[in-house]
Amino acid sequence: MPSVSKEMIPKQINSVLGRMRRAVQRYFIINGLKNIFFVLLLIVISDFFIDKSFRMDKPQRLIMLILGLGCILFLTYKKLILPLLSKLSDDALILELERTQGGMNESLISALELSRMKNYKNSDVSLKMIEETIEAGAQIADGVKVGPAFKRGKMKANFYVLASLTLVLIVGGFGVVNSNDLNTWYKRNVLLMELQWPSDYELLVVGSYGGKIRVAKGQDFSIEVQVKDGNKSVPESIKIEFKSNAYKKSEELFINQDGTFVSSAVDTVEESEFRVISKEYETQWLSLELVDRPELVKLSLSATFPEYTELGRTDLATGEGPHELLGGSELEVSGKVNKALKNAYAMLDESKFSLKVEGDSFIGIIPKDKLNSGSYSIIVEDNEEGILNGSGDLLGLGFKDPPNFRVRVVNDRKPKLTIKSNGLSGMIVPGARIPYVGEINDDFSIEGVEIHYSLKEDTGERREVSGKLVPYGIQKKIGSKEIMMEGAIDLEPLDLTINSRFSVYFSAKDNNTESGPGVGESTRILFRVVGEAELRTDLLRREKEQRQIVNEVTKKQDILLTDLGALAAEFVEIDILDRSSKERLANLQKAQKNLSIDVGNIVKRLKGMVLEIKNNRLEEEKGILQSRLNEKIIAPLESLTQQTFPSISLELDAARRMNDKLNRDKSFKVINAAQRYTVQVLKGVLVHMVRNEGYQQALNLLYEIQKEQERMNQMTNNAKEKSLEGIVEDKKAESKANKEEKSKK
Repeated sequence: MPSVSKEMIPKQINSVLGRMRRAVQRYFIINGLKNIFFVLLLIVISDFFIDKSFRMDKPQRLIMLILGLGCILFLTYKKLILPLLSKLSDDALILELERTQGGMNESLISALELSRMKNYKNSDVSLKMIEETIEAGAQIADGVKVGPAFKRGKMKANFYVLASLTLVLIVGGFGVVNSNDLNTWYKRNVLLMELQWPSDYELLVVGSYGGKIRVAKGQDFSIEVQVKDGNKSVPESIKIEFKSNAYKKSEELFINQDGTFVSSAVDTVEESEFRVISKEYETQWLSLELVDRPELVKLSLSATFPEYTELGRTDLATGEGPHELLGGSELEVSGKVNKALKNAYAMLDESKFSLKVEGDSFIGIIPKDKLNSGSYSIIVEDNEEGILNGSGDLLGLGFKDPPNFRVRVVNDRKPKLTIKSNGLSGMIVPGARIPYVGEINDDFSIEGVEIHYSLKEDTGERREVSGKLVPYGIQKKIGSKEIMMEGAIDLEPLDLTINSRFSVYFSAKDNNTESGPGVGESTRILFRVVGEAELRTDLLRREKEQRQIVNEVTKKQDILLTDLGALAAEFVEIDILDRSSKERLANLQKAQKNLSIDVGNIVKRLKGMVLEIKNNRLEEEKGILQSRLNEKIIAPLESLTQQTFPSISLELDAARRMNDKLNRDKSFKVINAAQRYTVQVLKGVLVHMVRNEGYQQALNLLYEIQKEQERMNQMTNNAKEKSLEGIVEDKKAESKANKEEKSKK
């Protein structure tokens, strides 16, 4: 359609066209907004009920928001922007106006069209007629109303609907601020916040920390869900959903007796996400984060022993044990792990010993007064936060298998004394000397040695006397770990009484300054204190016993001599001895060896008697009794054990191995001569012992008579002294009485 300048169109018609266009725009705006608000309200209501009923998750809510926005944008473009952008022609507007008004006979459209013809000069058309027609149309336009050209009722209805919808949306806006449900919908579906719909209860995941649960990798645990306090009801069932890169699964939680809901064991090998869902409530997706436990890189133990031991500080092997530590020692524990630590301590039963932590290392000392025997465990806690342990507490992680070491605290051993007395039997005389020999051992140092003695009388008032002695020369040996003891205790200064029990033992103390000093004691040595007569009688009795043994040995040696002669005669024509013959010679050799042992024991006992005579001081050095035993009995018998018996044994062994009858016969002759000599010596000793037995008995009897006489003399003297004391007292009393009488006169 040819365009025409607005200046060419009468202003009345332009005014009508302007009013028509504005009216059309109002119609499009009201109608478009009505449709947009209606759809918006429909989307909001639908989304509200869908989300509240089905509890959409965030991705679902995001999809619904995108769909709703897309629908609104599409409707805005279709119902509002596109109509407003459409251009209506002037002719169409005028024709619509003439149609609705009626009776204009197309005056307005004719005036509009002829107005365009002013631009052209056409000889066929009258210019005057054109102007008159335009003028007539302009006059008609002055009185035209554009309202009837539109459906006023529909437009009003659209307006009222739009107003109603606007009011509803405004009220909904206030509801978003003041209504809990609308506010929850707005935050969940518009702002896409992780917010729960109002519910009669709220579910709490135990151990949730910052939107996740952190557990040790490989730890066995179950997810526990609790209903928050203040609930109006309790869910009948709860479901948990898991998802990861490898799987997606869900399961029903079972309820405990305490009202909590618990899942089955959770796989802690791969990280995953989970959420808890019930009919009215669901949690957000929580991450299951797996955290590595700290691992021990190095553990060191060092013991500082008590100062008195002079052992100083010693490193202990951690892979061995138990470690024996002396009481009073300190134990240093140090180590390193592969993660930074927050806490560390050593634990024994219920006792904890804090260790100082620096980064990934720890160190500490268990003091001497707290060090006890047992198995210590190293417990650490790293700097991880929010870790859910098996106890349900949010703590740092420790070792999966805590390293441990065993300690056995031992007391410093007391000194060990091995001391015995030689040369005495169970009887001693009051003036005897007790020889001793032995050693004292301690782990560190011996600080003192004493001899303890006690005397208990068997008769009379049963007096008990005890005391201490210091061994001679012991001070020079103090301070060493080992002391060799050799000396004698002289009993003469102690003035022992006959018929009493005397005991003696040694004690030694160490340098233990922590729990000591430790005092060790030797075995107690017991004696019976007797008179010389009783001891001599006992010595004579023991000598008789040895004489009987010598007599038996002599008989056995005589039998062996006979048996050897028989064997020599039997083997005189035999070169090579058979097995039976060799066994007979071997048995003969064994019997001869046993006799040698018997004679050696006799010598040992007799030497003991000689020492006993010497230690009890029954006679001077090299006295008659000692000389007789040493020279007449011990020396011949000892010569047999040292020379004769060994030579006989060697010859018997050689004869048993010989395969030449002539040499064997010579050997038998040598053995025969040695055995005869042995029998001769034994008989000589035996004759001497028998001969001197009566002599010794006479000496003992004489000694007893002498002692008895001395005792009687002592008793007589005591009686005389008591009688004299009585006479003196009588004289004193008589003299005192005479003085009193004289004084009265």
